[in-house]
Amino acid sequence: MPDDRDPAPSLADRLDLLFRTMHGPAQPEPQYQEVADAIAAAGGPTVGAAYLYMLRTGRRTSPRIDLLTGLAKYFGVPVSYLLGDNDEEVAEEIRLLLALRDSDVRQLALRSQGLSADSRKAIAAMIEQLRRAEGLRDEDSGMSSGEQ
Repeated sequence: MPDDRDPAPSLADRLDLLFRTMHGPAQPEPQYQEVADAIAAAGGPTVGAAYLYMLRTGRRTSPRIDLLTGLAKYFGVPVSYLLGDNDEEVAEEIRLLLALRDSDVRQLALRSQGLSADSRKAIAAMIEQLRRAEGLRDEDSGMSSGEQ
């Protein structure tokens, strides 16, 4: 049976997402040399900044497992995420991190703390209604339709 969903993200896509998201909200994304130095300092392989750039942009696609392990350790994700083993839990955490970087989203989450489960469900229903009214897809929210 064919799968109508988007194809799995490539290694380049997954690395790009990690570089863009896995740092503090007020911090810039890490530089390639900074990542290379940190991997080597942690006992990983020696790698050049240019090679990391090529991996991130898809110009190189088959790094050795020890480099993937070093990158996973640096970014704090399981190596299975970089191997493309459909690690949905990690992908969901990254989507959550991205959403929480938006101060309005953070404020909504903080203000809902302490509300009853029924009140939170009512808020979720209002948000879903507004998303539909604005033409946003379920995939844009990082939630499947059964997670509301």
